[in-house]
Amino acid sequence: MKQEYINPFLSPAKLVWQRELGQPLNVESAEGTSHRFTTEDITAAIGVSGRLQGSVLYGFPAGTARAIIDKLLGRRVDLESEMALSALGEIANVITGNAVTELAVNGYLCDISPPIMIVPVGSLITTVVGQQILVTFGSPMGALKVRVSLFETPGWESGAGLPRQQPVQEALPRA
Repeated sequence: MKQEYINPFLSPAKLVWQRELGQPLNVESAEGTSHRFTTEDITAAIGVSGRLQGSVLYGFPAGTARAIIDKLLGRRVDLESEMALSALGEIANVITGNAVTELAVNGYLCDISPPIMIVPVGSLITTVVGQQILVTFGSPMGALKVRVSLFETPGWESGAGLPRQQPVQEALPRA
């Protein structure tokens, strides 16, 4: 996997963490890992499509999730509640949205799907792409693990990866 697919996730993660949580976030490690892994206590999965396709998964250990939820909501709620999962999913969504904007500046136009929250710790996940890059971040609130698994869409350069646009008159129903 190319470094240019990973780097756009680093700055947005730090920026969102600082802006939303008021805490620094630092890269502790980055390594290639298998496409099979077990989830953290709470994992947010976001699909990527377009010139790049694949997924980005955000792993929140329970202590990190608790610190984030308490800070964002200002009160204690169950980590598996809809409100808590929505808040964690939104953190992942904002980071990915900012990363996709940075990818677009570099010519990689992509869309993202809404986050899917995976709650049972230890769920076995297998991604389609053979390799992932696991970036582990650290902060006073705890760790954040980001797994990036992206590859370039075959045929994109030649236009084969683009949907065919129909002229407006063909797309309208006929009376």
